[in-house]
Amino acid sequence: MKALDTTFLIDLARGKKEAAAILEIHADLVTTQINMFEFIRGLMLKNTSKDKMLVAIRAFGSVRVLPLTDEGILEAAEISSSLINDGLEIDDADCLAAGICKSHGVKEIITRDIRHFQRIKGIKSVSY
Repeated sequence: MKALDTTFLIDLARGKKEAAAILEIHADLVTTQINMFEFIRGLMLKNTSKDKMLVAIRAFGSVRVLPLTDEGILEAAEISSSLINDGLEIDDADCLAAGICKSHGVKEIITRDIRHFQRIKGIKSVSY
């Protein structure tokens, strides 16, 4: 199981061939509620109509959205506090997405923003 970061969701909605190819290659892809929030917020900031938002969301097809659970919150807090202590702080949203992934056994995140995710122990960041 591999997780899709917000950067991937944006590229997929924009019709980027590299992102579409990932969907064709991998069967068990997931994303998180945090990534969906970031994606939809971006659409709203651009005043995208709700109809167009639904079309964009449906483009994700069979990608399952993982929920934020208590275990995910604990993982995210551990990730964030460890990175802060090491002077490597990243956005809370990235910590939350990684925490959700780790709590669901996901060990790989597909993203264009590997710089942040590569700091997280136990998560492999893969660019496309």
